[in-house]
Amino acid sequence: MTRNLLLGALALGLVTGMRSTLAPTLVSRALAERDDLDQADEPARTLGAERTRQILMPLAAGELLGDKMPFAPDRTIAPSMLFRALSGGVTAAALAGVRREPIWLPAMLGATAALVASKIGLALRKPYQPHPLTNAALGLAEDSLALTLGRAGIHQALGERRSA
Repeated sequence: MTRNLLLGALALGLVTGMRSTLAPTLVSRALAERDDLDQADEPARTLGAERTRQILMPLAAGELLGDKMPFAPDRTIAPSMLFRALSGGVTAAALAGVRREPIWLPAMLGATAALVASKIGLALRKPYQPHPLTNAALGLAEDSLALTLGRAGIHQALGERRSA
């Protein structure tokens, strides 16, 4: 197990804690661009599939928009936490799968990081929820951080060049 894979799994787990569908969407796109995807282990092949990307892209876009709405659900309710842990774990496992490395440690790291980031993110934003403009601005800052961290995590785990 390489340090770079574990750091990438950690980074993408943190992203999943901030935006539950963003990390799998970013990884899906990165995997689809690889020439060696057909030799990868699961879940990398599934996450990199065209149909998966078609499903994830609108979900991630909707989440990025919906997060700033005053009626957005609490990210730490049980169903949300379960989904975030699953999303972080599968995303990290896909990174290991494309590298043909064991998936369980990266999956556990990604899932755990997603849960921790969910709690921290809510704690930082909750005081500002009564202030719609401030809350939206903080949400946009969180989006920016998530995108940057996600790209860095993919680069770390897969050695991919970062696109501008």
